[in-house]
Amino acid sequence: MPDRRREWSAVSAPVPLVRIITRLGVGGPAIHAVLLTRELPALGYRAVLAAGECEEGEGDMSYLLDPADPVFRVSGLSRSVSAVRNLRALWRLWRLLRVERPLIVHTHTAMAGCLGRAAAILAGVPVIVHTFHGNSLRQYFSPAVSWVFLALERLLARRTDAICVIAPQQLEELSSRLHVAPRSRFRVVPLGVDLSACLELPLPEPAAAIRVGWFGRLVEIKNIGLLIDTVAAVENGGHRFEFHVAGDGPDRGRIEAALPRLAPRLVWHGWQRDITPLLAACDIVIQTSLNEGTPVALIQGMAAGRAFVSTAVGGVVDMTCGTPRRLTPGAAWFDNAVLAEPRPGAFGAVLHEFARCPRHIAEMGRSARAFASAHYRKETLISNLDSLYRELLARKLPDSAVAPQTVSMTA
Repeated sequence: MPDRRREWSAVSAPVPLVRIITRLGVGGPAIHAVLLTRELPALGYRAVLAAGECEEGEGDMSYLLDPADPVFRVSGLSRSVSAVRNLRALWRLWRLLRVERPLIVHTHTAMAGCLGRAAAILAGVPVIVHTFHGNSLRQYFSPAVSWVFLALERLLARRTDAICVIAPQQLEELSSRLHVAPRSRFRVVPLGVDLSACLELPLPEPAAAIRVGWFGRLVEIKNIGLLIDTVAAVENGGHRFEFHVAGDGPDRGRIEAALPRLAPRLVWHGWQRDITPLLAACDIVIQTSLNEGTPVALIQGMAAGRAFVSTAVGGVVDMTCGTPRRLTPGAAWFDNAVLAEPRPGAFGAVLHEFARCPRHIAEMGRSARAFASAHYRKETLISNLDSLYRELLARKLPDSAVAPQTVSMTA
């Protein structure tokens, strides 16, 4: 492996940076990667985004890209495990890094994390960073594939300068339970999103029916069955509810099959590029997932002044305000959200409680908006990563012309 540090140590700003993501599929990682690639040049970086391919049936968020965005498409890079395709993608990534000669490689999502970091090591890139947006080492793949990925993660972590997680819960799970790397290698860097449109929405004013929003990919990990069963569970409670679902994916058939018996209470809007109009029409947001990182839909919902009801999974537990203010059967109530047991009866009971006391909807929505504004603005994310990059560069290349500098960004 070539040692490129001597060559790179004389490089001056703008700092060359390559960000690698498996694909621009539906979800927070694509939003995150495109946002950073577009915004970091203003702070002195020459950023390139390397993205793989969405597979058949996957939603593609390439519409987020502008023609001027510096994007390199990596043929063969996808979420599937295939020795031939994976090796080809590794070769193409290595060639890209040899051409771009970045000081920093930052990878996102599982397959890009494996292949991108391997390519960066082979190319002698001085600083390597990886972000876990969720924990794909559990429940996403078969036990055998998950074991292989865990072994690879532990190996690659030894050559990764910083492992970013988006919630404290992820830090605990990946470091203390799965032993991916020591805690000192991790950094908690919460997601940041452009919240301007959501922050401008008026707080909800419930009418005759409580309108409930569910937004996301229609895939197994999102537990679509719990969503459908919850819609059915609230039928006999003396209150009216409307469930507005926006999303698409392999499990869309379950929604389509449920529509004839649950309409008009269940409305499926398909995939929406912008959920802001639907958020404006909803009073509460729910999520039924089996596993999560930090869901962008909940961040946007909170910014819109909508409290959420969710299963207590992944980074969602870190999206609540403080300690529970009260407990009801199967649920813990916080100032901005409710964490419920993964049972339709528990979700239904929470929704009926909102219907009995609709003033809680606006009160909790106000707290949700304040929480989102304080924790998930894009300016905070950009500033946090800029500080991390410059700290790592100063450590790895102390004599370079890209030593840390003080950067001020207003939220």
